[in-house]
Amino acid sequence: MIHNESTITFNNTNSGDFGLALLDKLEIKSAEFETTDIEIPGRDGSVVIGKNRYKNISFPMNMYMERLFNSKIERQISLAKEWLGKAKGGYRILENNLYLDYVFKAKLTSATFSRESFQRADCTLSFDLFPFKYLKSTYDKVRALKSGETFQSKGTQIAYPIITLTGTGNVTLTVNGKSFILKNVTGGVVIDCENQVVTDLAKKNSQMDKVYSYPFPTLKIGSNTISWDNTAFTGTIIERWCELA
Repeated sequence: MIHNESTITFNNTNSGDFGLALLDKLEIKSAEFETTDIEIPGRDGSVVIGKNRYKNISFPMNMYMERLFNSKIERQISLAKEWLGKAKGGYRILENNLYLDYVFKAKLTSATFSRESFQRADCTLSFDLFPFKYLKSTYDKVRALKSGETFQSKGTQIAYPIITLTGTGNVTLTVNGKSFILKNVTGGVVIDCENQVVTDLAKKNSQMDKVYSYPFPTLKIGSNTISWDNTAFTGTIIERWCELA
């Protein structure tokens, strides 16, 4: 097995488990702000209209596979395909030791294997990267939240947290002065601000019928204050601070 900066971890599995390592150094293009250029008759140049969003990043990755001890290349390729096949259809976490403090959200778009010999195969993995890299220390770390608490940002971009409120009844969550109204909550809700969904505490059933306001809360650069008006509820938060990829 190979576990170092030349391997990746994708969907909780390291590529080194299959003898798969990076062929080239890891290079990720900068996130690009999406715009539209409009040509106006009689006017030189073009008018640039911003769409207030960053585009995903196309990320091809050239890799090679070496035969592991007591193994065969054919078997390693089959196992690698099974691993990658389980990750298709959505975003998964992508990690590399060169970016120790960060994780990326990546969608696998294709995987091509080319056997070179009994000892080696080449592989190209193509990913669609979310335009941000997330601070590993805040991506899935749950911490207790007190109503009225103020805390500072840790990233350079607006963050879309996961806020859990546990309790029963009506409650208005206020984040940086903006209200998010919930009614007839039973047991509690999980508010996923990035995916813009509200579920039960088990994250299995939608609770969007409990939502009576929009948009979803966000955390800003600088100071953030979160409170709620029903003392019967307790709260936790996963902050998910990020920077541009």
